Amino acid sequence: MNNPLVVGYKGEIGSFILNGLLRIMPKALNIWCVDINETEAETTHRIKLSDVIFLCVPLKDTLPWLIINKSLLKGKIILEQTSLKGWLNHKVVQGLDVRSMHILFRPSQTPDFADRTVGLFKHEFSQTDHFDMIDIIRNITQSKIVFFENVQQHDIRMAVQQALLHRTILVMGQLLRECEGSTYISKKVLELEARIKKGNLDLYSAIQDNKYLTEALAAMRDELANFDIKKYFKETL
Repeated sequence: MNNPLVVGYKGEIGSFILNGLLRIMPKALNIWCVDINETEAETTHRIKLSDVIFLCVPLKDTLPWLIINKSLLKGKIILEQTSLKGWLNHKVVQGLDVRSMHILFRPSQTPDFADRTVGLFKHEFSQTDHFDMIDIIRNITQSKIVFFENVQQHDIRMAVQQALLHRTILVMGQLLRECEGSTYISKKVLELEARIKKGNLDLYSAIQDNKYLTEALAAMRDELANFDIKKYFKETL
């Protein structure tokens, strides 16, 4: 990797990746950046100069960006950063070397490196690459790497780990504040609620659009309706 480009470097994920590149690259002069303030000509020029592109724009803008710049992107590695991956089945992705990253933590709220994990699709990283992209990602993010089998598995898991979990915590937070929650666990839930609310509303709204969330909600409703506490304690009884 000689000339990486960070698209959307002013956002939380983009700035996090940029700082990681500044830490591991021998020269800052080899790192390119663009965001909303750059002109079309400046963006085009920097795309042409790059070999690896970290695409860190909002989910709703990711596919349009690829469509607009497709003719410039042939032969480049594009590492997209979206929280949902279903759009990768779009025909515009065909013919491009688009690879998926999912930083499974919010950098500004996760100071402990032990809590940092990045998800990848292992089959997207070939041994024929001229450099070890997985190792580069590990070094940039200072994170543990986990692998998803495919787009469907990723989005199904994120329906529970993100969409359902966020919704549950926000609802529980509201209920706890209405009854002045004061137990230890109540306070921890309220801390998680506050953490979520510090995030980007557009991002969290997009996460709620996960098409597998309906199934996850139905499964949770069944668990709540048929709740048997012994089931959850059976391994310790």
